[in-house]
Amino acid sequence: MFAYRTPGVYFEWVDPRPPGLVPLRTDIAGFVGIAARGPLFKPVKVESWSQFTTTFGAHIPQGYLAYGVDGFFANGGQTCWVVRVADADVARPASLKLLDGNEHPTLCLMASSPGTWGENITVSITRRGDEHFTLTLQLPGGEREVWRDLTMRKDDPRYVATVLNDEQTGSRLVTVRDLESANGARSNVPNPRASTLRSATGRLQGGEDGLAPDAAFPQDSGLRPEHFSGANTLSEGRPSGLALLETLDEVSIVAMPDIMPKPRVCPHTRPRQPRCEVLDSAPEVLPAPLPALEFPLPFTPGQILALQQALIGHCEKLKDRVAILDPPLFDPTHGLTPEQALAWRQEFNSTYAAFYYPWLLVSDPLRLHGLVRPVPPSGHVAGIYARGDLRVGVHKPPANEVVEGAKNVQTLVEDIVHGNLNDQGVNVIRSYNGRGIRVAGARTLNRNPEQDLQWRYVNVRRQPIMIMEAIDEGTQWIVFEPNNPALWDEVDRVVRNFLDDLWRRGMLDGATAAEAYFVRCDETTNPPEEMEAGRLICLVGVQPPWPAEFVVVRIGKTEGGTEILEANGGQNG
Repeated sequence: MFAYRTPGVYFEWVDPRPPGLVPLRTDIAGFVGIAARGPLFKPVKVESWSQFTTTFGAHIPQGYLAYGVDGFFANGGQTCWVVRVADADVARPASLKLLDGNEHPTLCLMASSPGTWGENITVSITRRGDEHFTLTLQLPGGEREVWRDLTMRKDDPRYVATVLNDEQTGSRLVTVRDLESANGARSNVPNPRASTLRSATGRLQGGEDGLAPDAAFPQDSGLRPEHFSGANTLSEGRPSGLALLETLDEVSIVAMPDIMPKPRVCPHTRPRQPRCEVLDSAPEVLPAPLPALEFPLPFTPGQILALQQALIGHCEKLKDRVAILDPPLFDPTHGLTPEQALAWRQEFNSTYAAFYYPWLLVSDPLRLHGLVRPVPPSGHVAGIYARGDLRVGVHKPPANEVVEGAKNVQTLVEDIVHGNLNDQGVNVIRSYNGRGIRVAGARTLNRNPEQDLQWRYVNVRRQPIMIMEAIDEGTQWIVFEPNNPALWDEVDRVVRNFLDDLWRRGMLDGATAAEAYFVRCDETTNPPEEMEAGRLICLVGVQPPWPAEFVVVRIGKTEGGTEILEANGGQNG
């Protein structure tokens, strides 16, 4: 050790050790579906039910997305990503043109997102004595915005387009377009007509949800299956729906409840107001008619099957998430029988998906079919996944858990039928006397006899995913390091410490560390041919909670990225 004897400043070069690995979050869900409002084909991070309603609106007759997200948060979920889908060529926002005192169109207000929801926005203009005015925007549910001291002068800090279109502090209900600026007629000098914007009250008109076919192109428009699953399906060639979730590495659970059939309902509504492009000058309070409902064409059984297979393919491609599948409900009155559910389950064979039956009956604020409405269970089940991950860990099976927010199940399942369904990988949701409604199964859709024991359970599938993701992200520092025994020892130490921590926290089975995991990163896993190829191989074996055998993971690091291969083994090596 260097002796510090002479007063002064000394420098020491210390080679820092790489940081340890930590478990990653596995509770974040991704949803694709139909919403009343919100941005189209743009993933939005949502962290509460109130944030969802502010961004995407509340429950609607045309979709199950809001019911699913509501169930997700009710059951313990904390974070999810939501992608709203519709036909971008048909959907358009409601709008309203404001006139000046000379009856010239001066300002255009457009709803912040496409949909008929914008037709419920009431606009009120109140002039002051000078050229300033107050703009009030209000929805029937109570959402209200008041913008004071606005002006039409572009050189003024309170210029209406600058204030309302600001991404951080602007309006959440409308965007503004200055019609005279668009035509090149307005300048920065005072406008003689700016002070003549008249006071009045009106409502936006002309919004379209983009769900039903367009009258001009009935075969090529409206919501289609590719909007949920495909890439490059928009007119601009951009990805849509499920493909947008591929860019979100933190998503661990995915569901698409809105691919399920939805019975058409005819709620009592007032006739849709005729489209109007100008603001009525009468300062009276207008009634709040409900917009006409646009229902998407129901998907055929073949289309639903293809979409669920695409959802599974999405998870198998990325290998960092699992899919929750709903049973299709083609007969809303009588529900889906156990035999039909079992026949539908036979269409799938994957360890990256789980199938839940039957549908849930939840309180319906819309009162479409009475006090309750049958909804797909995927949103509530995703919340149960998240609840177990946050409270205990991803190693806990998401079963024997109460389904919060459910009043009942649509189909009652008895013990004998339950046993038949469970043996075939159908996770049954049952109502138990005195114990509430509970998820009574945690099996994947695997039908491969050779992998039946290893990947039969959802938690056994999801825990190695978390371990692989944590090792992958925590060992990026390896790339371009000298590939020698010193590096092998360091990788062995980092991975071994991580797995030892998981074992001590009860996330791996085994009376001893040797029974719970093994790590091998030496000359046997890194022969000369691997080193010449620029690869470093670390062999990792873990024992997830019983009844699984060892799951062996072969991790290879190259300058181009990470390669992860799974194998089934029963030996500690």
